[in-house]
Amino acid sequence: MPVADPDQILALLRDPNVDSQQVADATGATREEAARAARLLVGIGKASPEEVAALPGTLAVALARAALAAGRADLLAALAAGEAREVAKESKRGLHLLKVRGVAVPEPTRPAAPPAVPSPEPEFPCFASAIDGQGERALWVSRSIPGKGVEVGQAVISDVLGMLELQVAVIGRKEFRLFGRDIAEKGASMGVGPIPRERALTILAAARALNDSSGRPVPGGGDAWLARLGPAGPPADPALRFPPLPEEEERAALEASGRLHELPVLRGWLADEEALRTLALRLDEAAVSPLYVDERQRAEQRLRLLAEAVETYLDEPRRRRLSARLFAVAQHLLDMGDAAHAVLAAAAARAVASGAPAARIPFARLLVEKAFPGPAAPPAAAPSAGEPLIVAPR
Repeated sequence: MPVADPDQILALLRDPNVDSQQVADATGATREEAARAARLLVGIGKASPEEVAALPGTLAVALARAALAAGRADLLAALAAGEAREVAKESKRGLHLLKVRGVAVPEPTRPAAPPAVPSPEPEFPCFASAIDGQGERALWVSRSIPGKGVEVGQAVISDVLGMLELQVAVIGRKEFRLFGRDIAEKGASMGVGPIPRERALTILAAARALNDSSGRPVPGGGDAWLARLGPAGPPADPALRFPPLPEEEERAALEASGRLHELPVLRGWLADEEALRTLALRLDEAAVSPLYVDERQRAEQRLRLLAEAVETYLDEPRRRRLSARLFAVAQHLLDMGDAAHAVLAAAAARAVASGAPAARIPFARLLVEKAFPGPAAPPAAAPSAGEPLIVAPR
């Protein structure tokens, strides 16, 4: 059974007839540890607390008792503050005995309190506006700067050109709270609402990549700002968030998609100006053409021209863009708590992406039709005998 009595261990260490292996066998230590303890005992007057504390417990306790005999109050005080319970106990006993003998004894060094773990910085909210009919939107992304305040970046991005504008400022936390409150109170009417930070960074990263392909210069400081915000995750396919509905529900949602144009954030959505200008010329020509003898025929031709313009306008590239924008609108509406209209936007997005005829997508038709409000075709009247429906050109 290993020897645990400190005095016996000290006797073994001091005995010139006992080698290190014998001490090791008696105490359960290794030969190297026993040899190191013997050297420290010989030089106990200069032994450091770190060297003694590194010994196995029984040897360290024995050396603490040797420190008492040598009057090493400093060594005992250091060992008394250590984590090894038996060594600390023996060292405190030694300090007490030295104090009783009138020796000035230093107070045991108390371990330094662990540094206070700083409370994690609150994650400041980010905001985004709804995407407009041209594929543009604004994002506000915040970042805490310890000791300075909150860095807020306002970026305007395009789903065609990339980052268009950027303004970055550092404001106080109180000022930022007021900013967030104003956004919450007033932003809803403008289609501005909170957005998860991860999604905001993903949107910004995708926009930055478009700058390279479109040739649009990145706003000054844009790359440095994005680097400060941290890495962005891969973009998620928004269509996965909005799977198709059961057939009847999908049909009803698509038929109701025209109601989206009544929302303030979508009221300004129109087809491209060039397409509308071309259609306007054709409508003007039909309005004065002698080919149509009454208002019913002119109204019917007007409706035909509108239908043709919508179908022509929705070529494959525009369908891809419009579908992506509608899915982005669906996501934004969902974030704003408007799940009912988000369902309509997603249904329209799926129909556009599928190549469904524009005539069957009320939302798509209104991109053109609402730019040219007018009466519907009046009911057909029975022509009088011999009256032609169309006047032959002269």
